[in-house]
Amino acid sequence: MKLSRRDFLKFLGISTIAISSCDRDSLGNLVSPNTALKYSVSSKIIDDVVIPSSYSYQIIRSWKDPINDEEFFGTHNDHTAFFKISSQKALLWVNHENIDSKQIPSIAEQKKNVGGSVIGIQKKNGEWTFDTSNTLNRRYDANTEFKVTGPLKKKKRKIIGTLANSSGDKTPWDTVLSCEKNYHYFNTRYGWPNFIEEDFGWVVEIDPFNPKKGPVKHSALGRFSHGSSCVTQARSGQLVVYMGDDKEDEHLYKYVSEGNKSNLKSKLLEKGTLYVAKLDPQSQIGRWLEISMNNDTLKKHFKNEAELLIHTRRAAKLLGATPLNRPQNIEASPFDKSIFVALTGDLAHGNPHGSIMKIKLKDHADLQFSYEGFLMGGEEAGLSCPASLAFDNKNNLWVCTDISGLNIGKGVYKYHGNNALFVIPTRGSHAGRPIRVAAAPNGAEFTGPSFSDDDKTLFLSVQHPGENSYSTWNKGLKGISRSAVIAIRLDNTDFTRPLMMAV
Repeated sequence: MKLSRRDFLKFLGISTIAISSCDRDSLGNLVSPNTALKYSVSSKIIDDVVIPSSYSYQIIRSWKDPINDEEFFGTHNDHTAFFKISSQKALLWVNHENIDSKQIPSIAEQKKNVGGSVIGIQKKNGEWTFDTSNTLNRRYDANTEFKVTGPLKKKKRKIIGTLANSSGDKTPWDTVLSCEKNYHYFNTRYGWPNFIEEDFGWVVEIDPFNPKKGPVKHSALGRFSHGSSCVTQARSGQLVVYMGDDKEDEHLYKYVSEGNKSNLKSKLLEKGTLYVAKLDPQSQIGRWLEISMNNDTLKKHFKNEAELLIHTRRAAKLLGATPLNRPQNIEASPFDKSIFVALTGDLAHGNPHGSIMKIKLKDHADLQFSYEGFLMGGEEAGLSCPASLAFDNKNNLWVCTDISGLNIGKGVYKYHGNNALFVIPTRGSHAGRPIRVAAAPNGAEFTGPSFSDDDKTLFLSVQHPGENSYSTWNKGLKGISRSAVIAIRLDNTDFTRPLMMAV
């Protein structure tokens, strides 16, 4: 599928107002999926978790389920991360992104429902289930004290609470990074009193194995609506973290640590350089622009590094960074140095279906890279609004969609049905062709996919079933359909070949 420059700019979410109508130079080929490909599950709207007959799933924990004698599992679960203990035991980290203020009217209770959960899981007869006996089961929420690292530490040494926890990643030293995203909701939408916005919008780090080790907020990674934190390493051993600001017309960032693998621990997240991406659609070359007080442009507008990082978005715009259409989840291919970025799209901005961009580079510390479209969302591709991403050990890219509950099954999304989970092979005869392998209940979205160490189980969040609709899936007290994290037991399907069964 040939794309004009205008189409490619739309793919990125960049405004095309200033583009000449005669500027139609070709920018190469994007993947054009075969629309005749048989999906494993149909797009018919069904109020259930729909999976192929060769798969099975069980609910690990749902909202309000107890996780220890005093605490319960939060609501609106999102990112998950699997931490192996043994062949039969593991820990699962789960983010809690948002709340429903009608279901939880008390602000005191709302504060207990956000943040994240550490839950023990155990394997019995090949199935992962909740481990009630694990003494590490615990919560982090809006009442938890966090230490502060990086430049912000000079201004404040601690912050109370974490919230709006959306995506995240594991570090090489087995901690979890959890991203604070739509923090402003708790001020503008939920009216929390004495809410200090600059205390949120950070990347936080938690050690699931050590409850005594205090959680931290790493200010060196910038403050914005963190839709992702993708951790990798440069050849030098420096830690590199790619991040997206999940809002329309916001930006793509990366952080490069000052230290390297010789001190490969949390300290690497305390001191380094933050960059923002500027893309040239003509050449499809991108550059990383440094966000620091070393930049003369930024010196004119900020007093110090702490103020600069609190207002990372403003700094990015002063540098002329490229606005994108909701850069959300980011994943690094485990087989080469390519980076995949989910640009979720936005109906109001004229790009309702979103896309996935692929960044190619020689080394993660490089300040220049090339990029291309990996997949353009829409009916031809079979999916819209890519959001959460994850790779398995066969180089398949798993994609969760994020169509708003208000728009599911309507208008340009009518073809799609409910939100769904797709597998996109990145090699073989069907590379780039999405295969629909699961569908979510009414109003829900799938989020935060992660795999067990043997890749035989996929952990997946089912978030806000019944949002702007009616759902009977996983009903709890008072008949409310509850968010939950599920474990899907996979078979050994070869996704380089199309699945011919449909349900």
